[in-house]
Amino acid sequence: MLPFPQPIKPLLHVRSTLLLGGLQSLRDAGLGHAYDATVPPEVREVIVTSVAGMWLPVATAVAHYLACDRIGVSAESAAQIGRGTFERTKGLLLGTAISLAKSAGATPWTLFPHVQRFWLRGNDGGGLRVFRLGPKEARLDVVGCPIFASRYYRAAFRGLCGSVIGLVSRRVYVHEQPVGDADSAVTMRIQWV
Repeated sequence: MLPFPQPIKPLLHVRSTLLLGGLQSLRDAGLGHAYDATVPPEVREVIVTSVAGMWLPVATAVAHYLACDRIGVSAESAAQIGRGTFERTKGLLLGTAISLAKSAGATPWTLFPHVQRFWLRGNDGGGLRVFRLGPKEARLDVVGCPIFASRYYRAAFRGLCGSVIGLVSRRVYVHEQPVGDADSAVTMRIQWV
């Protein structure tokens, strides 16, 4: 349904808005002190002093999410935090597509052809593709993203995917599938009703 872009550029930068939104979601979940105790001070400083919308090096994002791994949050809690981050950042990621999707009777199939564009609003590099598996089932593959080395980020991304598809469906199920290069790629199986 959506092939990988060619060529696939490696992820170089991440929008500060995503990291700031994620950090606020951690704080809202009562995990701010645990995060502050695990993140390298220089990484925290770069994130908290950034201005929304600026590009931060991917190394900063990787260090941020590896610190989140050390907090020891369950995969389901990380997915919930990812959903909260989506609520904070959906304007950046989807822009006017949100209102169009809600008002025009869109379905997930309407959104899938645009996921690469949505991804690139928050990430400078990486590639996505989508396969149609059934009438209400798809597979999303993401490559070229070293942030997936973080278990926390993979779970939070699963929550974010569910929130995006949840804009145009009543119920969504997202499951991470095994992938060969788990340090820079992820595969999500998405089903909805």
